[in-house]
Amino acid sequence: MTGKKVGAARSNRTTPARASNYAAETSRTHSIARRSRRAKYQRRRIALLLVLAALVAGITYLAISRQTEDQPAVDRPASTITATSEAAETPAETAEAQPEATPRYALSDYERDVVERVVMAEAGGESYEGQMLVAQCILNAAEKTGTAPSEAVVTYQYTSARPDPTQSVRDAVAAVFDDGDTVTDEPVMYFYNPARVTSAWHESQIFVIEVGGHRFFAERSTIA
Repeated sequence: MTGKKVGAARSNRTTPARASNYAAETSRTHSIARRSRRAKYQRRRIALLLVLAALVAGITYLAISRQTEDQPAVDRPASTITATSEAAETPAETAEAQPEATPRYALSDYERDVVERVVMAEAGGESYEGQMLVAQCILNAAEKTGTAPSEAVVTYQYTSARPDPTQSVRDAVAAVFDDGDTVTDEPVMYFYNPARVTSAWHESQIFVIEVGGHRFFAERSTIA
């Protein structure tokens, strides 16, 4: 009996140890399995994220490529330059479309040369206004008689001298005949230089203005 009890006791003492070792081994096995599953899950998650990132990058690249093809960058400067050129040319085209101003009295080259030379002979030493007034007298005489200026200066007995005109005289003739500018609105027709001659006839007309050495008159019958 004693021997059986001792054997049973030994058996009882060794059983818990074996059970404990088994539980420990089982626990380690479960822990390793959990770590393996967790690692596998992490690898799958990382792989999925990489796939998603690749898809997003591909879609972005395709969108940029399509936008670049639809609106190429080289076309933008060209269109801008074209628009700027058209805007810059607009004022010039508008200016060309405007009709040219009609001259007060259209002079041929020959008539202009005669008038300039007569004004130079009569008022070359006078001021610009004095030169314009002589040109006005010639213009008014030509319009009154309906003749060319070259004929009017003969009819109204202007000097026969024909010196070369200065630029001031050319400008004065252009201002009167081309632009219609006047020194006075009165229809001056006659003038004389009282320092050189006396003229009761001139003084019998309507005195208008005196500029420099000349006195200018309108025809008495033309002013009420």
